[in-house]
Amino acid sequence: MRYLTADYIFPISSAPIPNGIITIDDNGTILAITDSKFIANSSKLEYYEGAICPGFINAHCHLELSHLKGKIKEHTGLVDFILAVQQFRNVPLAEVHAAMQEAEAEMEENGIVAIGDISNTDSSFNIKAKSNLYYHTFIEL
Repeated sequence: MRYLTADYIFPISSAPIPNGIITIDDNGTILAITDSKFIANSSKLEYYEGAICPGFINAHCHLELSHLKGKIKEHTGLVDFILAVQQFRNVPLAEVHAAMQEAEAEMEENGIVAIGDISNTDSSFNIKAKSNLYYHTFIEL
């Protein structure tokens, strides 16, 4: 059994709990989220500075376009975006894969646990299959 606490616990279904406690069983299942006054043995608390919250969801991602980060001018509209994407079609696959892995690491580092990913090709499938993150892939044709 583990007891996690932080300055704030953000449950899904209620207001933030200052100095709350998350009780987790040996299988990693959350058993309870309570106020700190409900703990009998404070020596078992694992304290984390800041906040503990549920994982985030990236609901609209294009992982296979990660290599375009910083290369396309923003706020130009859909037509200009599509034309710019077409300019970078012949990028070496190794560069594309490296950018996808970097983007995935950045998402994980920022607390994202699940991704709704839009794909036009199968170039990201191998990375997704090996990932610690949960992907739901939407095929765009």
